[in-house]
Amino acid sequence: MKSKRLIKQVTAVLLSMSMFVLSLQSAAVRAAMVSTDTQIQVEQQNYDREQIMRITGSDEAKEVLLSLGVSQEDVEARVANMTADEIAEFNKQINEMPAGASSAVGIILVIFVILIVLDLLGTTNIFPVIKPIGKR
Repeated sequence: MKSKRLIKQVTAVLLSMSMFVLSLQSAAVRAAMVSTDTQIQVEQQNYDREQIMRITGSDEAKEVLLSLGVSQEDVEARVANMTADEIAEFNKQINEMPAGASSAVGIILVIFVILIVLDLLGTTNIFPVIKPIGKR
């Protein structure tokens, strides 16, 4: 009789402890509504980033970048790390160009801006006038 009671008590204590430990491991999940504006902004950023990658991935852009000593991997890494504001400003400049000039001039402008940003970050040293941000 005492052994059954002891087994029940031990079982109850072990189950209580295991439930307590398991409750500590579960993470609190916070679900919130995603607004339409937020979703549109995210999709616009993704589209803009893809547009920049398409422009810098063209054969003309690759030739100019390679002649300046910048690899395609550096450009892809930089575009992937661009903030939403940088992407928006970049695409604003591209969209403000005349339609006929967007192919050659646009690519050169895109490459020029990317090279300036890479110089500011210290990744490249193409323009001696521009000093990296950390070394000023």
